[in-house]
Amino acid sequence: MLIFLASLALENRQVYFAGTVAVGCVVLLAREGGLDITLLLLSVLATGLMTLLCAEPSTRAIRLVRSVAGEHLRRERLGRYFSPQVAAHLEERGDADAAGESREVTILFSDLRDFTALSEQLSGAQVVTMLNVYHGRMVETIFAHGGTLDKYLGDGIMAYFGAPVPQPDHAERAVRCALTMQAALATLNGERARRGEPPLRMGIGIHSGTVVVGDVAARFEELTKLHEAAILVSEETRRRVGDAVAFSAAGSALVRGKSEPLTMYIPLVPDDPEVRSVARAPWTS
Repeated sequence: MLIFLASLALENRQVYFAGTVAVGCVVLLAREGGLDITLLLLSVLATGLMTLLCAEPSTRAIRLVRSVAGEHLRRERLGRYFSPQVAAHLEERGDADAAGESREVTILFSDLRDFTALSEQLSGAQVVTMLNVYHGRMVETIFAHGGTLDKYLGDGIMAYFGAPVPQPDHAERAVRCALTMQAALATLNGERARRGEPPLRMGIGIHSGTVVVGDVAARFEELTKLHEAAILVSEETRRRVGDAVAFSAAGSALVRGKSEPLTMYIPLVPDDPEVRSVARAPWTS
């Protein structure tokens, strides 16, 4: 009974300790009652076997709990960085850790304008709340377009399309996602205006390729302020999008890490009424 009660704690050391105490009790009882040595050995053996039998379920239970906890953490990680569709696909294929595979992707880099000046007017708690709401809206939009969250960079967001699940239209997805992100920001600014809060402005840079594409997208995002554009897209991305989205030329610029100037384009607002009505709103203030 002592060994059984100890096994309920799911701690093997407690089971073994109870088994040791039980063996000690058996020896003391045999000594006081003059039990035959053979019966004593059998009693000790039976107590030892009982200890092992009670320890085995405890070991299995601990192993099961660890397995479930590990699976929960893995699913939580998938849900944090991948859209539900991508996460489900990775679960089905069983290659959730294949994100390091080299392939052609499109990188989207976004950043809030004048965030430092705005944050100086707010308390720490207000800044955190604002960023949580902003990041929540933007990541929801990224996931809706099948994108993958790479990282948060303060008030910036880096996401990519085309990996870990191949997406032939990754460039188009990224551009349409950027337009929808600006629309989502305009909706958020409407809510902020009703609360008497200043609007947020966001720049987005997009670039496609297989090597160092994130750096180029970040440089393009920096140029959005200079060109007073909400979104700037590289020539590589525009070429991959094809006729799916209309673009206007935005000139060229020399960016860090490139020896030749890169041509830039601005995606035009599509026929979608929701996007058309608000896509340029963040730049009217």
